[in-house]
Amino acid sequence: MKKVIAIFGAGSGLGASVAQRFGREGYAVALVARRRNNLESLADELQGRGITALPFTADLGQLNEVAPLIEAIRSTLGRIDAIYYAPASTEAFLPASQMTVEMMRTRTDYLFLGLVAVVNEVLADFRQHGEGAVLAGFGGSAAQGIAFMSGPAPAQAAARNYLMSLHGELAQENIHVAMVTISAVIEGSAYHLSVESSESDAPDDFEMPVVDPDVLAEQLWEAANGRGEVEFVVP
Repeated sequence: MKKVIAIFGAGSGLGASVAQRFGREGYAVALVARRRNNLESLADELQGRGITALPFTADLGQLNEVAPLIEAIRSTLGRIDAIYYAPASTEAFLPASQMTVEMMRTRTDYLFLGLVAVVNEVLADFRQHGEGAVLAGFGGSAAQGIAFMSGPAPAQAAARNYLMSLHGELAQENIHVAMVTISAVIEGSAYHLSVESSESDAPDDFEMPVVDPDVLAEQLWEAANGRGEVEFVVP
């Protein structure tokens, strides 16, 4: 039976590259996001490359959807062996002074609590089989607060802290936790497309480097197999 990676927040950027990298190693890929059409397009692209890939629609901010989602993946593809959690967003430039409790709560639900819910569902299987990988991707503001960039950052900072602790607890059980923290625009991502079309929320004079998602996916593959650091910082 093929190993399975579930990609939460599957999109056209790093998620697609992670799917391709693991798929080349024989993994089946569960693609999870809210928009069915985008998922089906990505699944078709991967299947055209000889990779088993199936779409699963879910709103990761609705925590009661997580357990049925994981069961649907298991019943269709088999036991999950690795997860990559990075719900996509095209927002970044929200001032902390304008954030409300409800805005924070919404982002915390899908960026942090959704991750915890997924880990809760897969960790017992990882431990029973003596292996597994928990991977994630964050923006650079998750590691250091930046003025006018307080949209997803606080929730991602909580997720980053949680994964650091999880790494310390699970490393000796052959369960690998790793994340990439990116202060750059991922080539081909939804945010990159919004920047290219001048539809992003970035200031007119804002510039960031553009990074190749295939390079980052290779680092995550190495980390999932116990080779590499718990966190890769880009650039």
